[in-house]
Amino acid sequence: MNRSENGPAVVGAKLEPVPVPGCDVCETCGWEREAARQAGRSLEVRSLNGVIAGHPHGREARA
Repeated sequence: MNRSENGPAVVGAKLEPVPVPGCDVCETCGWEREAARQAGRSLEVRSLNGVIAGHPHGREARA
């Protein structure tokens, strides 16, 4: 398969933590993160990623 068929490679791309469905904390942070992203507030996006990643059942959901 040709690289041009898949689109350009993203260098240094990292996956963001996924909010746990049904968790008020995770879901609220997920919504706030998207609003911050749309507003161009990258530091807030990073901060909310940290909250989601560090929330106790964020680790359980990945296991």
